[in-house]
Amino acid sequence: MSDRLRILVLHRLGDPRTWRTSMVEHEFCLPQGAPEHDYVVHNSALPLPDLVRDIDFDGIVLCQTFLSRRRDPEAFRRTLEDYDFVRRSPALKIALPQDDYDCSAILDRWLCDWGVDVAYPVVSEHWDVLYPGFIKQGTLRLGYTGYLNARMRTRWQRPKAASERRIDVSYRAAKLPPSFGRLGYLKGVIGERFVAAAHGRGLVLDVSTDPKDTIVGSRWHEFLEDSRFVLGVNSGSSLWDPEGRINLRVYDYVVRHPRASFEEVEAACFPGEDGRYVFTAISPRNVECALIESAQVLTPGPYSGVLEEGVHYLPVAPDLSNADELFGRMADRTGVARLVKACKEAVLSNVALRAEHHVAELIGSIAAAVRPGRASDAGQRTLIERCRLESRRFEALHWARQRAADSLRAALVPLGARRLKRMIVQLAGQR
Repeated sequence: MSDRLRILVLHRLGDPRTWRTSMVEHEFCLPQGAPEHDYVVHNSALPLPDLVRDIDFDGIVLCQTFLSRRRDPEAFRRTLEDYDFVRRSPALKIALPQDDYDCSAILDRWLCDWGVDVAYPVVSEHWDVLYPGFIKQGTLRLGYTGYLNARMRTRWQRPKAASERRIDVSYRAAKLPPSFGRLGYLKGVIGERFVAAAHGRGLVLDVSTDPKDTIVGSRWHEFLEDSRFVLGVNSGSSLWDPEGRINLRVYDYVVRHPRASFEEVEAACFPGEDGRYVFTAISPRNVECALIESAQVLTPGPYSGVLEEGVHYLPVAPDLSNADELFGRMADRTGVARLVKACKEAVLSNVALRAEHHVAELIGSIAAAVRPGRASDAGQRTLIERCRLESRRFEALHWARQRAADSLRAALVPLGARRLKRMIVQLAGQR
């Protein structure tokens, strides 16, 4: 039997031009970390090649962007139909979920129905709440939202010195809806509070929650390496929404009351629910900053047991009530250097955060489950190569058309619907 494994990786990262480096490295960890095996890496934003169903896979990996389809009822229904062959496949199935608390009951049923063998939740607590069904039939192993690969460790052995960095404090985040509770809500307001507290202190800030300021690709790491301090909060949610009903109520309410405060939305949509459970995990940014030696200013929290308050990061109160003390500690260069060093050592010494460890564990699980009666390599490798070629041809054409359509829509929006209608009528009348 060949040592080469046949592995299907399902993701939904969308247009490659919008890919974030940390997401790509997480979801492509197997083909990047163990390239000696045969892979079909499929972007489920595109139609599934028919050839995929004819391949006898040893392992099928369901990435978090693929599993996120559970949040959209119609999209989820189509996913179950289009990928039903996964449910029927005898391959070892591995799930890499994130945001487990969001539609957790739907995710739990999905993993059970598809016969997933191993899941890697990134939330380290409340597995009995999040996976009441799967915990009885599958295996749960703690995962992380990001891993450090050898290339990253080599690249940032000696990052840019703090004295050469142009930004004192940076922050990027999306403003989350109230359906993520106060923990998620804080992500969208902590930047504004920090900017207000830093006013007049002579700091160079680059803080934004505006989608237009999103930084993707290699520029993200360059941005972090140009920052002396990086602001952050606990990644996760303080609101459990097992069926997605709270999110629907919040969406409907906010559409009708766009200026409603968090407290008003809470009272109308989820009174008494926030804080019953708190689901958090260390984020890729925490790990990247540690390696790049950017000092972190974080709201206190568990950070998956990897980072400790006052030892690896400077604590900032959610309401910035400790602003004077915080800015005093930020000015202590010796103390900050000691903290940065300790943070980097904590991350580098954690074997579980290494991409090689994660990849070896996934490959080992798949190899141990290879069936004696699997299809021989003859013919299977040809199918895989044909599938790859078909996907590459289609993807290039699809994204070119998609980008052209997006550009056209962007150009037409300023015209306005009525003006556009008049133009069409006028053109029709000239014919």
